[in-house]
Amino acid sequence: MLRLSEFVLLLVATLQCRTAFAETGNSSDASSPESTSPAAVVAAANTCIQLQRSLGTSIVQTISSGPQYSIAANAAWSAFNHEVNFQPTCIVFVNSTEHVQTAMKAIYSNNADYVVQSGGHSGMTGWNTIQDGVLISFSNMNATSYDPQTDTISLQPGISWGNASSIVEPFGVAPVGGRISNVGTGLLLGGGLSYLSPSQGYAADNYVSVDVVLVDGTLVTATATNQYADLFKALKGGGNRFGIVTQYVVKAVHVGTEQDKIYWGGIFVYPNSSVEALLPAIAHFAQDTNDTNAVLATDFIASWGASGVEPTIQFEMFYNGSAASFNESFAEFLSIPYTSSTAGPLSYLDLVNEVNFPYGEGNLFAGSVLTGVSSTSNETSNQLIDDYIETYRLFNNFSTTYANSTEIQGTLLSFTPVLQSQIRISYEKGGNVISPPRELGGFNEVLFAVTYSEGVNQAPENIEQGRQFWIENTPRTAGLPLFANEADANQQVLASYGEYEFLKQVYAKYDPSRFNMRHTSGPLGL
Repeated sequence: MLRLSEFVLLLVATLQCRTAFAETGNSSDASSPESTSPAAVVAAANTCIQLQRSLGTSIVQTISSGPQYSIAANAAWSAFNHEVNFQPTCIVFVNSTEHVQTAMKAIYSNNADYVVQSGGHSGMTGWNTIQDGVLISFSNMNATSYDPQTDTISLQPGISWGNASSIVEPFGVAPVGGRISNVGTGLLLGGGLSYLSPSQGYAADNYVSVDVVLVDGTLVTATATNQYADLFKALKGGGNRFGIVTQYVVKAVHVGTEQDKIYWGGIFVYPNSSVEALLPAIAHFAQDTNDTNAVLATDFIASWGASGVEPTIQFEMFYNGSAASFNESFAEFLSIPYTSSTAGPLSYLDLVNEVNFPYGEGNLFAGSVLTGVSSTSNETSNQLIDDYIETYRLFNNFSTTYANSTEIQGTLLSFTPVLQSQIRISYEKGGNVISPPRELGGFNEVLFAVTYSEGVNQAPENIEQGRQFWIENTPRTAGLPLFANEADANQQVLASYGEYEFLKQVYAKYDPSRFNMRHTSGPLGL
């Protein structure tokens, strides 16, 4: 006999099924969970009923049965992924790997749509929440520990990099993790760029092992040397398509405690008049810098206010070493007029907490990639610098075009250097599927982000047209990889990887029915 909660779930599913049928008619798009079909509505309801029976209603909650449901449905960083747009059929608050296995077995057997939410910091709408499907929430799995015997750090998926770094800080170590404290471990699946990357490679290059629940609920532990070595490599940048990681074991990096101010640097704010000098300096830094102790992050920001659009330029520049070494590595940037600086001694934990992105507004990302350019001036170098200038011009043009909009809070253009040292170290550690070409030197990953005003729950069509114009027209260097964590959901990131063919082969091996491509959102191309 059906319980009352189960009857309500089926009743809601029936009503949604009728609505979905009326909207879709006889057409269907089985490859996209965004297009809810009547079958998907029923599959999600049946899965949730099955999971409530096996795991209990405190772990598996629906919109009508659980107090945590609304909190989790609104936990994503981008407001576009909140409950106003997406109401999961149920949310599974997993407490263990076994819970994840149980959830995936039910999802798989019922052909239900699903998503996973770890840190929730995604600029892709619908990647960490879902309508008419199952949301697996890692909010209860957020432990982090350091093992001095193996010099490794264990991370559960629900931890943020700020919290993880704080937990292991007393041991004088840190994981190679995010540059923003409230970013989560999903960063690793996209490869991950870190303040430690110049000396340690991509964040994912520092895996020791990963526990993975495969699409059918099977648990495997993948390492560089066991039978799952291909899966281990695929998870270094391949995203969420291969399974659900329930534990990462990563190499610890010895960075000192909070009292050990081994870094020098801070945030430098530049006037808008310095743009023409800063863009070539960014290009030069990516190509010419061989110092693994130097770290650069750049932010060109446009903020919408009562007096119009206000530009802000701030660069985060850090050096693992002395002020003198800092001055030498960042000489070109220091020669450009700036208005203020917070430069001083810093701990690694200070770096992680230096910048934070607030929650509560809708956000959308888009990406590009530009090769670094030698400071040795020649005609080719000047042409390549023009690509940086054009990228900024299109960003500025977007801000100017929508200057009178009340639906935008701000925009961001960011260049993140991937140095030749990072590429070399990545290969030395076994490589990843991103596999940038070694012969082209360093490059800059480019992020264009739009933050919408409070209360705007979907991107207005006219603004979206302008954002797509930037994506379609911004220069991009052929042969270099896009950064999965900072791209538009429809950009073909995986196809830009050096190991794309390998990635497709591994995916076919571990998900031969292409269940994840059909039933969850994530990178395209598999």
